[in-house]
Amino acid sequence: MFDAIKSMPAKVCLSLSFLIGIAYSINFIFFSSCSVVNGDGDCFSLIPNGADPSHESYGRGAGTLYVAGALMLGAITGNLLILNEGARGKWTIMIPTIAGFTSLAIVLAPPFQGGYEAVNNTPLFATIAALGLYVAAYVMLKDEGVDEGLAFNMGIKVNNEAKYAIIISSVIGTLYSINHFFFADGYAGAGGSTLIPGFEEGSYWDDPIAATPIGYRVLASFFVIYVSMGLILLTNGAKGNWPAAHVLLFGITFFALSVIIGNIAVNDQIIPEGDNAGTWEADTSTSGSNIAVSGFVMFLNIFAYYKMREEGVEEGMTFAGEAPENNDDFFYKMYPAVTGVFLVLLLIANYVTQV
Repeated sequence: MFDAIKSMPAKVCLSLSFLIGIAYSINFIFFSSCSVVNGDGDCFSLIPNGADPSHESYGRGAGTLYVAGALMLGAITGNLLILNEGARGKWTIMIPTIAGFTSLAIVLAPPFQGGYEAVNNTPLFATIAALGLYVAAYVMLKDEGVDEGLAFNMGIKVNNEAKYAIIISSVIGTLYSINHFFFADGYAGAGGSTLIPGFEEGSYWDDPIAATPIGYRVLASFFVIYVSMGLILLTNGAKGNWPAAHVLLFGITFFALSVIIGNIAVNDQIIPEGDNAGTWEADTSTSGSNIAVSGFVMFLNIFAYYKMREEGVEEGMTFAGEAPENNDDFFYKMYPAVTGVFLVLLLIANYVTQV
């Protein structure tokens, strides 16, 4: 199994980091509403957050966790791609992922949580474990050519219309990353300035289900992964860079669909215990802008991939280590099929498990 990777320790590290990621992804996508209330009441959570009803985080931020689960799922598809297709040249996946999970570990660390402390450090420990395993795999895969073609260029190497789509998408991702890293308090409605308009100032204190600022910093950490992959494609050219292009396409698609479906479903949050016990309606004041921006970014990435095919992005592409009979199979068959399955899972998550 996974014969494309020769190093058994690297294979184990990649597999374990994937298992950590998939556990949190499933928990956040399907059970975020129950997770934030520690599984209390008539509720199931795969990984309860452990919050006491008196803690500020109890009942807060199910929506941001749900989106974070989709972003994480997109990121860990890179693990499966490397395990299936081999490590050669996959620095385009691994370095951005290391950067993103390093950012995640930093924002989850107590010194950087600000005035909105997490209930416990379990997510931090899980992140450190997954990051450590992933970095170890990267080091061990150097003998298998993971750094082949490694280069950080300044110029734009994509020549057709795809470059404009990547640039616009990267700018949007960068703006949201900066906003969520440095202006999360203001965006969450807790007070302070904000780069991108968010919730009304003071709304955080009146809404017991509002996401804490740390939740938006978590989203920003995942944005780092996808922005970095976009920049690598832009500055290294499309030719042969299908691994990063595939992970980027799936990741942005999962993210956008989770935002769109989540903001259409808008499940109320039930808080079973504590001073805020009861059913609370979600604040939808940012729903329109979130749907529009995420949908636009998804369209940009689909268009960019389509145009990069003209510049050879699928050159050397493999499925399970073998060249496909037809390169059209990914974009016209595999990508729509996987997207369709994910869409069904989101519908189940929003209309069955999250109510």
